[in-house]
Amino acid sequence: MKAATFGFSVLIGWLGLAALAACTIRPEAKNDSAQAWQTRIKAVEDRLCSVTNLVVIDAKTGLVRVDFVLRAEPESVVRCRAELPSPEKWNGRLWGVGNSSLGGFIPKLHAYTATRAAAITTDIGTWAMVVGKRDLDTWPLAVRRDYSWRATHLMTIYGKRMVEAYYGKAPSKSYFHGGSCGGRQAFSEAIRYPADYDGIVTHLPANNYMANRFNAWLAWHYTRDKNENLVFTTNEMQTVADAAVEYRAASDPKPYAGHFLADGRATPEEVEAMLALAAKKMPSLLDGDKMARLKALYTPFCVDGKCLATGFAPGTYLGQRMKRSAAKSWQSVMEFAECDGDWYNANAADLTPFFARGGKMMILAGWEDQTISPLPIVDHYERICAFEGGLEKTMEHCRLFCAPGVAHGGGKGRATQGGAGKVCAAYGHRAIVEWVENGVAPDRIMVEDKPRGTTFPVATYPGLFVQNGKGEWTRTERPRSKPTLAEITFACDRTPPGAVEP
Repeated sequence: MKAATFGFSVLIGWLGLAALAACTIRPEAKNDSAQAWQTRIKAVEDRLCSVTNLVVIDAKTGLVRVDFVLRAEPESVVRCRAELPSPEKWNGRLWGVGNSSLGGFIPKLHAYTATRAAAITTDIGTWAMVVGKRDLDTWPLAVRRDYSWRATHLMTIYGKRMVEAYYGKAPSKSYFHGGSCGGRQAFSEAIRYPADYDGIVTHLPANNYMANRFNAWLAWHYTRDKNENLVFTTNEMQTVADAAVEYRAASDPKPYAGHFLADGRATPEEVEAMLALAAKKMPSLLDGDKMARLKALYTPFCVDGKCLATGFAPGTYLGQRMKRSAAKSWQSVMEFAECDGDWYNANAADLTPFFARGGKMMILAGWEDQTISPLPIVDHYERICAFEGGLEKTMEHCRLFCAPGVAHGGGKGRATQGGAGKVCAAYGHRAIVEWVENGVAPDRIMVEDKPRGTTFPVATYPGLFVQNGKGEWTRTERPRSKPTLAEITFACDRTPPGAVEP
């Protein structure tokens, strides 16, 4: 992608003066007047940033919300939000919060401000695209820059400025949390802008955007015929997923056996056996070329000897994937990879600058994730390990947790969905703070098992916690994966074309 040169739009005025004038700000720690505080916030505005709304959203606690818009170039409109606890309540931390899917909305920040931290987030600059239901391939170049890497970085820069203007000092530590698209934002920050955050928690990350796009093509192509009619019923796909769990029930330890797979990886021989069991339970799966199609869904997809997609993990329910029309054309996927793969991907193995300044990262993959296959996530982690000089060295800075039974939001995870639930999120937030600030590295993440009304620990990769007859948890080791995905356009640039520094 050639570097682009562009001008910056000239922002007009101070927006929302009426709302600002009507807003009552309580003088806090330093007895600053509301007018002085407003003046400091207004000083943050420049050629990129315009504050559009400022209000006390909780008079009891003094929680302040600042909405602002960033315009890096014509057609760039990035909506952002900062929420700031009152100075006497602030714990000195700042949390950046990721978006999901194609963005276009402002995520809620209460879970972060409730811990007395300041928090910032963004719609990633895609509101008009999402509302207009425009396909990503048709977005203006400016919007694609914002979505792929720029919006999150600029949000962070100006969010920190808002914090310093309000409190009179910069955050002591900055953290980022995001899943799915937010996971791609997280990795992009660590790789491209390593000084932005001290600690990162990412779950079910879509950071290998092109592998996910190739997988979307696999799901569409192999579950529909040439006329785009569905080949499988949802019951057939559910039977395939359940058969994998039943097949492994004899070998999986407690408490996973018969409930969900302890490990979502499978050998070709195991895939064959799982599918054979599914066909035995539902003979209609033997009709036509159904078995060959199913095998393709759970097998790495290679072109000219290069692995472009890992396929899906056995036990994953792919019924939702059959309904998606994304990536119908193989040609369109390849063209996108060649033109934009290095922008949208954030899976470079070299995170040295982030680690060198003390950065820590926690990654969660879901073994039953139907949207973001866990296999490219494991593959990327192994590449990081190879670059760092081994698993032990990598675990000093970055730890992967592969959670059984966990699916993406909207999926049918046998344990839970949506990033392992609120218990996992809260646990991850505390764990990353302990790691960064006190040097206590996490050896587990707690995940909800909603059907059984309990939680279970997920070990650092490649470990697994198993349960004995007394209900006690002990760690056991599993084999590690070997990297499989070809690099092609998957490696991202450390300094993307058209980068903006305010």
